[in-house]
Amino acid sequence: MMPTMATRDVLWAAWDGQGFEHLRLQMDARAVRADSLIIAVDDGGRPYRGRYRLESDGGWTTQRVLIERLSEPAGVLDLRVDGHGRWSDAATGAALPLDGCVDVDIFPSPFTNTLPVRRLPDLAMDRPVALRMAWVLLPDLTVRVAPQEYTLLERRAAGSRWRFRSLDSDFVVELEMDADGVVRDYPDLVRRV
Repeated sequence: MMPTMATRDVLWAAWDGQGFEHLRLQMDARAVRADSLIIAVDDGGRPYRGRYRLESDGGWTTQRVLIERLSEPAGVLDLRVDGHGRWSDAATGAALPLDGCVDVDIFPSPFTNTLPVRRLPDLAMDRPVALRMAWVLLPDLTVRVAPQEYTLLERRAAGSRWRFRSLDSDFVVELEMDADGVVRDYPDLVRRV
């Protein structure tokens, strides 16, 4: 008999009070699955709904990401990655210009910060690691390469603290993670409910 995946739900509210995200996370030694619903407001003040489903192996290496804009006009990105940074469109098989990106970073979700944090568990303290991410913007569903850096600042039994830095802008933030590596609060973006 196959073991049951551990399941947990996480809810974040937008820092400014205009939206939320509900994540259902399933994990075991073989696979990780995330299913999340986002209700937010875009830069023009218009509300939108989005959903993503992410599948990775037990080592937190992304394999597939399905991202949907549920608001009109509806849209879908269905992406596959081979674990070595080669991405393709799942519907057509066409290669995408995201070479070297192992993880996806979906804005405005804090969860996708968990992917590199879980894959870098033995990282030495205060040693930054540069990564290339497939950065997806909701509700636009645009995707581009985004160079980012993660630095482990503190590790405790109840979680860890990381510095996240965008390498193509001056954006820097410290993230408090729980024991599973899931963001508690992302300053100016979301806070855990």
